[in-house]
Amino acid sequence: MTLEIKWLGHSWFRITVDGVNLDFDPLSKKYVKKLGVGEELGPSQKSDFILVSHSHGDHWDLETIRSLSGPQTVIVAPRKPANRIGEDVRVIEAGHKLTFDKLSLLAIPAYNLRKIYHRRGKGVGYLVTIGGKVIYHAGDTDFIPEMNTLGKVDVALLPIGGRFTMDVNDAANAAKAISPRLVIPMHNRDTDPKELARLLQGFQNIRVEPMVPGQVIELKDN
Repeated sequence: MTLEIKWLGHSWFRITVDGVNLDFDPLSKKYVKKLGVGEELGPSQKSDFILVSHSHGDHWDLETIRSLSGPQTVIVAPRKPANRIGEDVRVIEAGHKLTFDKLSLLAIPAYNLRKIYHRRGKGVGYLVTIGGKVIYHAGDTDFIPEMNTLGKVDVALLPIGGRFTMDVNDAANAAKAISPRLVIPMHNRDTDPKELARLLQGFQNIRVEPMVPGQVIELKDN
């Protein structure tokens, strides 16, 4: 089974597996335009699942969530953004697990170790199992101890920006700890995502894919 990954900029990814669409941290149209993606997700591309990592406005947008939502869309978020999105949201905290027909997810802690931007208990990352593959969207976080115990991960989506999250060097160390088949840098600010690939050159078991907004890549079964 093929897993399709589309990066729409910052921390917004659309994952498609066997006709199931999953959106992490959907941005506003204004933010997407600023990133130069130049594309909108139309009605034929509604989300089956929308996962929001935390309350900061560069990680979710109410108008975008509504435009992506259909009658069967499942929205999952921590309590603060969930209260603002609406009643039909599954509230989640780190350590909680949700299981659906087509996927299961575990909320992973996401926080800063020595900074105050993301306090422990406010946001999450997501460990999602879908189509037999495991995707880790780290959210806004530093390289935290919990990353050493995630288990099998096929795809790791890791921030590299440095100011609000871990920097590219810590992201490389996180990738070594997680040991995914594929790692994609995100939330890069002024950091060249190709730098993560350079830092992981010697780790041939880890494929690194620096992406540009709007790009699509695939991960196929071995």
